[in-house]
Amino acid sequence: MTTVVCPSSSSFLAFMIFSSIQYLLFLPIVVFLYWRTKGSVRLWLVVLSSLFFYMSWFPIYGLLLIALVTANWVLGLKIRDCFEKSTTVTSADALAVFKSEAGKKRAKIYFGLGLLLNIGALCYYKYTNFLIDNVWGVVNLVREHILSTPAAPLAPLTIPFANIVLPLGISFFVFEFVHYLYDVFKGNEPIRSFGEFSAFAAFFPSQIAGPVKRYQDFNFRLRHPETWSSGLAFEGGALIAQGMFKKVAIADPLGAAIVPSFAAGTVPGIDAVLAAWCFAIQLYCDFSGYTDIGRGSALLLGIRLPVNFNLPYLTKDVVDFWRRWHISLSTWLRDYVYIPLGGSRNGRWLGLRNTFLTMVVCGLWHGAHWNYVLFGVMHGIAMCVNQLWRELLKNHPVVAKVTENAAGATIARALFWATYLSSLIIFRAPDLSHAGAMLASLADWQQSSNLIEPLVRSGVGPIATVYLMFWGITELASKGKLPRFLNASENKHGLLFNPSVRMASWTAAVLLIAAAKPTEAVPFVYFQF
Repeated sequence: MTTVVCPSSSSFLAFMIFSSIQYLLFLPIVVFLYWRTKGSVRLWLVVLSSLFFYMSWFPIYGLLLIALVTANWVLGLKIRDCFEKSTTVTSADALAVFKSEAGKKRAKIYFGLGLLLNIGALCYYKYTNFLIDNVWGVVNLVREHILSTPAAPLAPLTIPFANIVLPLGISFFVFEFVHYLYDVFKGNEPIRSFGEFSAFAAFFPSQIAGPVKRYQDFNFRLRHPETWSSGLAFEGGALIAQGMFKKVAIADPLGAAIVPSFAAGTVPGIDAVLAAWCFAIQLYCDFSGYTDIGRGSALLLGIRLPVNFNLPYLTKDVVDFWRRWHISLSTWLRDYVYIPLGGSRNGRWLGLRNTFLTMVVCGLWHGAHWNYVLFGVMHGIAMCVNQLWRELLKNHPVVAKVTENAAGATIARALFWATYLSSLIIFRAPDLSHAGAMLASLADWQQSSNLIEPLVRSGVGPIATVYLMFWGITELASKGKLPRFLNASENKHGLLFNPSVRMASWTAAVLLIAAAKPTEAVPFVYFQF
């Protein structure tokens, strides 16, 4: 028995995938009812539709979600009860004023219980089999090399895996709950309405794979949604169309094409490079596509979710990359792991240690597998090296000036991509042995490619080219660099695309999705995290 990511009946999982027909029917119904209701009716519509969305995957885990929501809401209120009534704190880093030393101890107990509950649930569902596998591996090594003798050999023990279904989105739930309890413990006002807290915790557009929300911002937007307008509808619809295109027309065909390469491990060198590049594109289009659809869906409800990607592949180094990639996770790790560890307050080397440990946590968060741990280790080392390099450049302006030219920038980007693609091979490979074989294949350039033909058949190349053309036009329009009739109009939220450009982009996205000929709704990559 092994840990299961989704139930054996794929119909459950397929029911509410963002890129499914079912979701495209579900969303307009919720949006229509949302704008036809007000007050507590609207609030509970958000809560119940979010629970329905989650339970359509695996109904029994709806009870788990309800239990975690209820427990964290109660713990937040209990922590707040330990403060002075007059305390008004707005910063998560402010010092809370407790009623007494006894109150401070009670607050720590409640906060500790919250951490135990949330991290314990995450560890049970996500890391139980990882722990069992490694403990039993050590036991079998001891039996084989120490206790076993030629006269009395000991057979390896069978590893007793638990049959655990991994709840979708549990990592994101836990991060939001930890953020909530930590900020309340630091003195922030909790969410006193159970309905509002439930909406924050279970909000379906960000439920499964983020972005990781901050409760203060979300609760304000929930109470004060933007007014429905054609501009809001256009903006939300454009994000959904863009996300659908990224997922269905680019990520899914690329993902299918590279499966044999990663499964084989040992491949021609050109295929190892191509597979790594294709996975980089797949991962970005899949995850940012999910975020686009989620943000667009939330916008149709008048709620803006945080931006999660800022053109991360145009980065210059690994530090800049993590400022642009999965921004809500990066900032969460900074605020709730790196800074509590001490940040950079205690000198260079402890700061580097904290950076390294934060990236190891980032790797382990992605999954219970040594591949992910090694991925985090690689990025932790790269971050530390990059920080030392930046310090050197700061202290040696002459060297910094030399590296600022085009050649220096090219070398910096080449080093980043070499590191990043190598880490992605480890990230994507089924295990470390396959990852090692694929990395070793990078030295073999004698064999011809087996991957080019399936990539050509997928049609991703011409489809992506047309998409990039429309993306470039809309970007130029948003910056006012096209003829006036094509440029963006401005409203209170900033620049929006000209309606004619928007409609052209929507039409192109729909036609390109159709050209990709999708046959089924494929789960998003980050569903497994």
